[in-house]
Amino acid sequence: MSEIQEDRLLSGRTVLVAGATGGIGEGMTLALLRQGATVVATGRSEERLAGLADHVKEAGPGTLITRTVNVGDADSEKVRAQLSPYGALDGAVVSIGDWGSPERTGILDISDREWEEMIASNLTSHFHALRALTPLLSPDGALVHLSGFSADIPYPFAALVGATNAAKKSLVRSLEAELGGRGPRVYELIIGPIRTRPRAAIGADNPGWFSAEDLGRHAGRLVAHSGPYADAPLQYLITRAHGVRTTPPQ
Repeated sequence: MSEIQEDRLLSGRTVLVAGATGGIGEGMTLALLRQGATVVATGRSEERLAGLADHVKEAGPGTLITRTVNVGDADSEKVRAQLSPYGALDGAVVSIGDWGSPERTGILDISDREWEEMIASNLTSHFHALRALTPLLSPDGALVHLSGFSADIPYPFAALVGATNAAKKSLVRSLEAELGGRGPRVYELIIGPIRTRPRAAIGADNPGWFSAEDLGRHAGRLVAHSGPYADAPLQYLITRAHGVRTTPPQ
């Protein structure tokens, strides 16, 4: 696809990014703006949303709208009411949750409190987001959800991250099956480590990883129902060397 076509890919379309102030959400927002979308960027902090707006202010040609909304709130009707002014969405990207503590703990040493907190932040919040956002999408729109590769592999000493990722993957795949082509398209993207601005700032960067902007460009093509993966509801973006796949890399 040429650069001009890419710039116009999402012209006239509105895409919501849930978790837009996180490292991945920020990069995806930037890429979607560069594809010409009107991006409704949501987050829980007005200060962080203001920082996002400053970071992407030269992105163009799309338009940024920021809203302080917790899409993982249990009150789905309230969430929908906060977002209803933007009409039927053409796309929604869900990049929320807890990617795990740097402190590693074995399964047998995890406390009930740690278990309950991870379930709430990395699974229940996603259930609430799916319930709130799916009805806001147009019938020919697309919901793009992100989960980590620990959904598919053992994740020693961070098992709660893996367990909640596996549960999220199942939840989204089941939603896609329930809709059965009678509503918005639903995509589950299983991702590996991602290059982000915050990670680069602490020296955690690898040119072999996909970047958050790569994910955003890919999500934009899915929203536009464009490209070779537009009809693949489950996709793996683990490393650049593996490319985009519809089956897990070995």
